[in-house]
Amino acid sequence: MARNETREAPAAEEPTVIYLGNRNAIQTIDGERKPVPGKRCTTVVLRPDASVMEAAQEITHAQGVWTAHSDGTPAWVAASGPLASALGPLLAAHYKCELREPEPATGV
Repeated sequence: MARNETREAPAAEEPTVIYLGNRNAIQTIDGERKPVPGKRCTTVVLRPDASVMEAAQEITHAQGVWTAHSDGTPAWVAASGPLASALGPLLAAHYKCELREPEPATGV
């Protein structure tokens, strides 16, 4: 006799999100880096399987996320999610900037 079982999908884990205050934002147009005026917030949503060190390297590496979005250093760092308590202070120390509570609605 066949059983009719319904299995719930595992709950998706809350992602770790890094917010970086970006005062020197750039955009690349036809291979040329052009400044974007104003204060910005660069938001990085980490892949679910990233470790703290992998995430830090992917953000800070010379060809990493931050370099692709800015010509300066972050004005501040904020983080939310499972790796926030380790990664936020690590990035703030690396960039020598303020560690903030995440306020993505204002972001600047």
